[in-house]
Amino acid sequence: MKSQSDKITLLVIRDAGNPVRKIQISKPMAVALPAAAVLSLSSLISSMHYHASRSIQELEAEAAALSSQNVRLEASIADKEKALQSVQSEALRLVEEAKGIKDQLKSADALQRELQGLVSKPKGASSAGKEAAAGESGGEAIPVPDRTKEVPVAVAQPNNGTFSLPMTQAKSASPSAITIRIGAFHAAIEHTPALRIGGEYIASYSSPGEVPAVRETKDELTEIRGMLEEMVRSLSGTVLEAQKADTARLQREEAQALLWPTSSRMISSSFGYRTDPFKGSSAFHAGIDIAAQAGDVVLAAQGGKIAAAEQSAARGNYIVIDHENGLQTLYMHLSSLDVSVGDNVAKGQTIGRVGSTGRSTAPHLHFQVVKQNKSVNPLSYIKQD
Repeated sequence: MKSQSDKITLLVIRDAGNPVRKIQISKPMAVALPAAAVLSLSSLISSMHYHASRSIQELEAEAAALSSQNVRLEASIADKEKALQSVQSEALRLVEEAKGIKDQLKSADALQRELQGLVSKPKGASSAGKEAAAGESGGEAIPVPDRTKEVPVAVAQPNNGTFSLPMTQAKSASPSAITIRIGAFHAAIEHTPALRIGGEYIASYSSPGEVPAVRETKDELTEIRGMLEEMVRSLSGTVLEAQKADTARLQREEAQALLWPTSSRMISSSFGYRTDPFKGSSAFHAGIDIAAQAGDVVLAAQGGKIAAAEQSAARGNYIVIDHENGLQTLYMHLSSLDVSVGDNVAKGQTIGRVGSTGRSTAPHLHFQVVKQNKSVNPLSYIKQD
């Protein structure tokens, strides 16, 4: 480069094969070009710095937003964990609740079995006793009237979504209905989440954040527990009534049962057909013969009124007592009579003495029971300890 007056010549040397070019510029231009380059570079740097600062601010804002979102997510996770812990805790409580309901079901089962025992026992006991007595005597068994229909039992009946246990007679009651209903409760406990009892669903609480399935299960368990409590209360009351009725029945049977009329328990001749000891032919024996010692005390088998106290050729000295319900007892072949016609006697009172009067082969008591003017097997009516 060389200077000529106020101009500056620039030599541009290109590749070896190209000629050198000369460019002449004025001095002000030579000064202005570097200044313009510096200004342009400075403007570029300032612009880049501005954009960088703006980008940094945007990134910082995004970072702040992400940080805030992260805080919210952490809070939400904490709430979820808290809700999960609450659900787990509630689930444990529901498990305990279900165990309590199962215990109530066991109580209901026990009460139901006890009630079934009370309902079935009288009939089974009385029929078994009468059949055994008939088998021993070989004659006709006349059972005591069955009073099991007086025993109250409970039958579960639906009533607007609840269950009541009305008192009814055993004749029309079905203890299996209780078993079916208790079985339904067992199935309900085993499948609680899917349980549907019926009726209008009205939740008694609504806790924020509570899982609907948990709330529904709690509602259903609460409803089941209430139904079971009512059922157990009703069953308990019914069992108590059945026990009272059973006790009353036993007392009535005890009071109506005939007392063994002598101290001896040896039966020398049973009720029914036998060989007549005098003729040797078959004959019907209308009572039982109790072998005893002459002079042994004869007791009234049941309280009543003396209808006959006399002597005949066949019966010897004999006594007839009228009792309630069309029942009569006869005592034959006595050695003595200690009562008179029209006397009222108590159960177990001495009415005579064992003898061998009348048509008799040896000292014994012929004891006979008449029901509605028909001779029946005395063993079906006598209480045998």
